[in-house]
Amino acid sequence: SGEVFAWQFGFPYSVDLTRGFARYNPGDTSSIDLLVRGEVDAMFTIGSDPGAHFPISAVKAIAHVPSVCIDPHLTPTSGVSKLHVPVAFNGVETGGNCYRMDNVPIDCRKVVEPPEGMLTDEQFLTKVRDRLKQLKGVA
Repeated sequence: SGEVFAWQFGFPYSVDLTRGFARYNPGDTSSIDLLVRGEVDAMFTIGSDPGAHFPISAVKAIAHVPSVCIDPHLTPTSGVSKLHVPVAFNGVETGGNCYRMDNVPIDCRKVVEPPEGMLTDEQFLTKVRDRLKQLKGVA
């Protein structure tokens, strides 16, 4: 998400869109700040493990809100989330783009087949989007 935020808004994280435009305010609008202050209504984590890296006060807050963790592995975040959805392992069981620590994109090719019935994160999110459209009556 940091790549997309930086591309779309010029800021890699702590992006606040509540006023209709992007504001960058780390120390006030970061995930940790919002969790610790109890300002998070729900949490949707994809391929990241804040449970292993955030302060314990923020991790405890994750456990108190509706939370979904989309990750190939069981992680500290999946342990405190209300729902864990296992998906195929990016760059191993599915191809796609990855970003190095210096933001250089790398094309990844599938190396092995995922377990039978295992969706990629893209396939899973597409199913969620399509179901939400159906529920809302949007074509």
